[in-house]
Amino acid sequence: MTLPDRATVETALAPLEPVLTDAFLRAWKDWRGTPYAGHWQKRGRANFVWEQAVHYATVAISQMSNVKVVPKNHSFHFLVDGKVAFRLKKADSSGFTSNYPTQEALCFHDPQLPLTGVSSAQRVEVTYVLDKTGTSISDIAVVARNGKSVEWTYSLLRQESVVALPSNQPDSAPAKNSASTGLVRPKTQKKKQDEAADTGKQ
Repeated sequence: MTLPDRATVETALAPLEPVLTDAFLRAWKDWRGTPYAGHWQKRGRANFVWEQAVHYATVAISQMSNVKVVPKNHSFHFLVDGKVAFRLKKADSSGFTSNYPTQEALCFHDPQLPLTGVSSAQRVEVTYVLDKTGTSISDIAVVARNGKSVEWTYSLLRQESVVALPSNQPDSAPAKNSASTGLVRPKTQKKKQDEAADTGKQ
């Protein structure tokens, strides 16, 4: 199998973009509304958000005849038109997930390796990224991996945000100017908040 083709993936996922962004945003809102948000560890938070996002996405996608939901090893894969497979994950600002390197994770990220139960589709991850303070979603993006490197990524919250990311260069994606979505902070505001976080002032 070849590397995921961005044009093919974008075309396949375009009708699903509202569903996928809504799933993550609703999941994060659920988390912020729980009494646990103040004292749960990051791992528990990530599990909570993932469970909610997968639930919302699965309920909405089950109404679409061209998308197949594939339960797999306590997770879910989504197969679009038999061409593009994706899963929902949390990632850092460079597009890397923090998966334990299980055999399945290695296979999903390596287009040369077969993935049991999922046809030879192009595989990508639909991810959410938190800001530096961990208090809001800064981006929702589609990420194509090639083993240990990120081949390309594009944002579902910003226009004209497709960039190629070289391997082993975290945080190398250039900042993009776009209209505010209510979640993506203006650059000046983000800079002030990041500086406040660095100095302990909020």
